[in-house]
Formats: sequence, C-alpha cells, structure tokens
Amino acid sequence: MKTVYTVSALAASFVASTTGLLADPVESSLDSAFGKVEETVPGKFSINARLRYELFDLDNGVAANDRDGTSLRVRYGYTTPNFSGFTAMVEGETLTRVGGDHDDIHFLDDAGDGTDLNQLWVQYKDADYGSAKVGRQIYALDDHRFIGHVGWRQNIQTFDAATGEFSGIDDLSIKAFYLAEQNAVNGTHNELDAYGLNVSYAFSKGFTLTGFYYDIEGDDVGNANASNKTIGLRATGAFKIDDVAFKYAVSVADQEDTGPSTLNYDAGYMAGDLSGTFEGITLGGGFEIMEAGFRTPLATVHKFNGFADALLPLGGFANGLEDFYVYAGYTIPVGNGIKTTVIYHWFDSESGGLSGQDGGSELDIVAAYKINKYLGLVAKYGDYSEDGGVGNAGAFDKKMFTFEMNFIY
Repeated sequence: MKTVYTVSALAASFVASTTGLLADPVESSLDSAFGKVEETVPGKFSINARLRYELFDLDNGVAANDRDGTSLRVRYGYTTPNFSGFTAMVEGETLTRVGGDHDDIHFLDDAGDGTDLNQLWVQYKDADYGSAKVGRQIYALDDHRFIGHVGWRQNIQTFDAATGEFSGIDDLSIKAFYLAEQNAVNGTHNELDAYGLNVSYAFSKGFTLTGFYYDIEGDDVGNANASNKTIGLRATGAFKIDDVAFKYAVSVADQEDTGPSTLNYDAGYMAGDLSGTFEGITLGGGFEIMEAGFRTPLATVHKFNGFADALLPLGGFANGLEDFYVYAGYTIPVGNGIKTTVIYHWFDSESGGLSGQDGGSELDIVAAYKINKYLGLVAKYGDYSEDGGVGNAGAFDKKMFTFEMNFIY
C-alpha cells in the first residue's frame, strides 16, 4: 500500500501542476527538475502516467457488465547507460482506482489496485547489424494484428521473451522471437511456447513486402485453444498522384490449430486498407475478413473491429467475421491542433451466419490534443449497434467513452 500511495501522490502532483495548461512554464519546470536528476545519475529515468475516465454500457440487462469509473496508471522506469552496446531496463507499473461504482478497468487483480513488474530486460544493440533483447518486455510486430502490446489499455501487455532483429543489409529486416509468457491486460500470466519469424524487404518507398510465420502454443491447462500456427504475407507502401498522398496495406494469411489445442480448423485471413490525404483531409476505407475459427490471442485487438470491443477475435468467431469500414481524418486548427478521426464499420458473418444475423454496425470517433511534449489529451467514443450479432459475438448494443490525460517523460 505504501508503494501505491507514493506513486499516486506523484501522479496527482503532475495533474495538479497542469491546471493552467500552459506549455512553456510546464516544460521549463519539468526540464529543470528532471535535468538536475539526470546530471547526477547516469542513465535515463522515465515516467508514463495516464489519468482516465471510462464508461462502458453493454445493453444485455446485466448491470455488472457496465463500467463507469476513473483510474490512474503510472509506469516508472530506469534505463542504464550504453555499455559497449549493452543496456538494461527495469520498469514498474501501479494501477489505482480513483472513483466509480464499478470500475475494475483491466486492473492487475480482482481487488483492483496493484503494483507489478512491467519490464525487466537486457539488450545488446549494434548499429550495423541489429539487436537482441532478453527479459520481460513490450513487443509488437507490423500492425499489431498478430503480436501487439495493447497500449490503449491501462495495463499494457508484455511478454517474457527473447527477441531479436537483424538489419545488417540495406532495406532488409529479419525479426525473430521466442515468447515464454504473456502478461495480459487483465492481469493474467499465461504460459506460452511460441516462436516466430518476420522478414521484410523494402523494394522501394512504394512497396515493402513482409513474410511471417508464427507458431503459438498455449498452456494445456488454461489457454490450450489459443494454440495456432499462422503463415502470411503483408504488403505496404506510399505513393503520390498529383497532390494526393496515398497509403495502402494488404495482408493475407492462413492459420490452423496446433499443439495442445482441442480444436480442428484451417482458416484464412484477408485485409486491405487504402487512404488518400489532400489539403490536410484524409479519406480511406478497407476490409478485414476472417474465416471461422481464425484467432489472434496475442494481438492488439482493440485497434481493429471497433472501439467498443463488441467483436474480439481472441478466441475466434464461430462463423468468421467480415468487417468493411470507411474513415475520415482532419486536424482541427485550434491551438496546437486537434487530431480527429471518424470511422464507420459494417459487420457480418463470413459464412453460415445464424438466422436473423446481419452483423451490425459501429460508429467510432477519436480526438487527440497535444498540450506540449509531455502532456496530451485523448477522447474516444464507440457506438456498436447489433443486428443479430456475428455468430457467437456481438449480440447486444454496446457503447464506450473514454477521456484521458497522458504524461510522458
């Protein structure tokens, strides 16, 4: 309890110091305070704090499924100086409920408040050839669809792992990993026996091709059916036509059960996204299609298929999923600029949907404002409207709203 009180007091102090929201005084005072510490202590101290209010409303008539509360998350770490290419890092994380009737918002344990070891790793990095890292770490690949850190959650996902990247050849990146444990956003620690390879080559600015193979085996006691092996290709790039800047991404993959899984499936995956930006306005759209059984248990699932999290492919969908979406983005010219994006999704089963199911739809809005290099505000809204659901998911309307202040040093 003493640790929670100390960290909470520190975070409360930073929130109180920003009531004026004036960039220069805040920046100068923080630079002065932390600069003095770093002058006398080698290495780098880091603080990442987030004060968040969130509201979730699941329209299934069960009040316990609704959440309405405020929480404070503080991560505090230290990274050593570089010793002949070697560095090490240790980071703790404390989560504290500030208020609300039912606000166990992805805390570390059922009691809510808690402190945990977030990262503890040793890394060797060579500027010419690449890097290797061993220990508890934040790790993500590509667009986070298969391996991600779920950074939006108050409790970020980490892995007990050995990871590495070879970058000794121009435009070529070879990444490999072994994951021994998943430290999930809900506080569970799931044993894994997972390894994978991710190889990318940038042929040009307009075309980068990535091939990947991931073999994930879960503990045969708690998460056996998370076990799967996936092979796939992903192409990304950017190009211009006149004054319009385009970006695209296309992915295909095939997945089947493996290891201790009690399931028997072979499922495909396809996704595509295209956007264009002109005069500060971005318009885009895309799709994501998963066949029945396809699952992504280590992904940043909140990034895909709607902010309301009504449709999460952690355990796959009985009839697959089709997600077609469009979006628009614009930075509103107020102060430092409010970055705003609006997204609209149409959902359906990929095959064999139940009678009366047409999937549903969702409206998502996100707005972010950077006060200065340390402080930022983010608001998010998601409104999922069911229309029979998607196979075994999405059978009820669901709304979410979050508003947060982030401090990073």
